[in-house]
Amino acid sequence: MMNGAGMLLLDGENLTLDALAKIALNDGDLDLTKSAWDRVRKGRDIVDAAMQGGKAFYGINTGVGSQKDRRLQAEEIEAFNAAVIVSESTNLPGPSFEEEVVRAALVVLLNNAATGRLGIRPELVHHMLGFFRTGQMPEIRRNISVGGSDLGPLAQLARAFLESPQDHQGVGSFRLAAKEAVSLINNNSFAIAHGAIVLNQAAHLLRAHDLATAVSLEAHRGNLSYLRPEMAACCSNEHQERSFEAIRRALAGSQLWAPENWRELHDPLSFRFAMRVHGAVNMAHDAASRAFQGDLNCVCDNPVVSFELGEIVTGINMDSTPLTCTMDMLRQSLAMAASTSFERATRVQNPALSGLPAAFADPERAESGVQNMVIPHLTAARMAELRSLSAPVLLECPYAIVDGVIDVSGMAPLSVQRTEEVLDIGWLIVASEIVIALWAIKLRGLPRESLGAGVRNVYDQVGPLLPMGREGQYIFDFCPVLDAVKTLVTETGDPC
Repeated sequence: MMNGAGMLLLDGENLTLDALAKIALNDGDLDLTKSAWDRVRKGRDIVDAAMQGGKAFYGINTGVGSQKDRRLQAEEIEAFNAAVIVSESTNLPGPSFEEEVVRAALVVLLNNAATGRLGIRPELVHHMLGFFRTGQMPEIRRNISVGGSDLGPLAQLARAFLESPQDHQGVGSFRLAAKEAVSLINNNSFAIAHGAIVLNQAAHLLRAHDLATAVSLEAHRGNLSYLRPEMAACCSNEHQERSFEAIRRALAGSQLWAPENWRELHDPLSFRFAMRVHGAVNMAHDAASRAFQGDLNCVCDNPVVSFELGEIVTGINMDSTPLTCTMDMLRQSLAMAASTSFERATRVQNPALSGLPAAFADPERAESGVQNMVIPHLTAARMAELRSLSAPVLLECPYAIVDGVIDVSGMAPLSVQRTEEVLDIGWLIVASEIVIALWAIKLRGLPRESLGAGVRNVYDQVGPLLPMGREGQYIFDFCPVLDAVKTLVTETGDPC
């Protein structure tokens, strides 16, 4: 929730994926609600009381993993906590998270602490907030988590805010008390944070697919009989209807609504099934959003504080299978949407179907057309890459029987990472479809005023970037095209 000063207040219950994605971009300050601070203090009191009873508690006064039966003496706990953070920070070569993901992960961790069920001290929470406000996020490796708690990335993050040098904002080194080391690393903050940002990007890409479908329909002079408003009743679900309405809005005012402008009685399936495919993406996105939203506000630690029992109990939420399952489904549906986009672009270029010259080439110029710019070939190659990334990872979980404790993992970090890679390729595929469709529109000599409202926006923003008639005169840079398409669906509201 936001207070009047624009500060995001965490209570462990009401943080949303949208708010998380926004503050990840360094947009706003952070604190806990008064009731959350009260829970933090109460949770710590339960931990302190339990420590006086002489019982063994996992990771509090015992070792972890294979050393879970090794009891710690009181004087050993501080050194043990420090060692846990260092030992779990094992580094592997590879890419790092973007700074916005690291920032979001720290917010997720703080929201988890706001439940009070981690049992960490208020002083540690204040210290973490102070580090957040410095705005200086550390470099964290991507490939050191398997999804049964983001142990490695969180340990590297903890080292950064525990060992940071004293600065003008008062953030200095900090020594951990009993339980605090395991509580800082025994959750899925990075998988959830990264997933929230990926889900935000996926929503934009889906809008681009709806928009590209409308542009291709104009280019192909498609049959719009199934897009008439009366046909909304035939949509099988709300997810399909959402795409139906978006494509209709993009075609509002188009001359293509007149049946005499349709080129064929029956368009290829990639045109007619677009709403069905995009509806599946909507459905998968909604399912993944619910799963990530749920875990965003659930207590994830082991052990956890039970306010109900006034005791410390074993935690159960570190497994990331629900996140993996729904993210896998989203990634596969996005791959299907990209495949459908590629097929539409291919049909628009097919002379037998489009009535246009092969590859849009000028018969008087040997270097002309999109073929000589290798756009179709580059897109086909990226489709091959996309298909390899879209396979599910749910059952690709590692099993380890060394210590008898860690024996299954949900692999959410890998699923989120692959989905992000599919998104990157998906943007190229959908932008390529738009380039091909606009080229066809221009070849047909269709007046701008004859196009649908959303298609006119694309015509105005992307059309001038096409090298039509100038092939071979300069290198075609696809980057401005990609940027323009992204701007249309992320910065201008509803582009359709």
